[in-house]
Amino acid sequence: MVDPDILLLAIVNASEGVRALIGDKGAKAVLRDAGRQAGPRLLESLIGHFPEVLNKEEALRRACIILEDLGFAKSIKIGDGNIVIEEDIFTDAIVGENLSDSPVIYFFAGLIEGFVSFMSDQKATLVPEVVERGKIIYKYS
Repeated sequence: MVDPDILLLAIVNASEGVRALIGDKGAKAVLRDAGRQAGPRLLESLIGHFPEVLNKEEALRRACIILEDLGFAKSIKIGDGNIVIEEDIFTDAIVGENLSDSPVIYFFAGLIEGFVSFMSDQKATLVPEVVERGKIIYKYS
């Protein structure tokens, strides 16, 4: 079995490799879309068909709870148009100091957006506002 920390490093390094290959904007778009695609598939594999259609706010709230329970962060809270993520798994794995430029931050946003699309007939868009080691704040609309 592969160590989860090694797998996480591989994902972060792969996202950096995508950036080196296609550029910063392209990598952010590709990784966000990868998260949007992975989110529904992950939820479907965990819970099967979702029994109801939720509004966007409730889908965001539940997405935060599920991702926290899955161990993506110690705390994921929603409020005032923001999602505050503390002690996430991604920011500590990013090499360098310019964390907000890492495409993996957009993968995480896309994952949340994908969870919302699985549970709701509405779309959410997340934009990183604050990215620090151990803390990400996304503004959502």
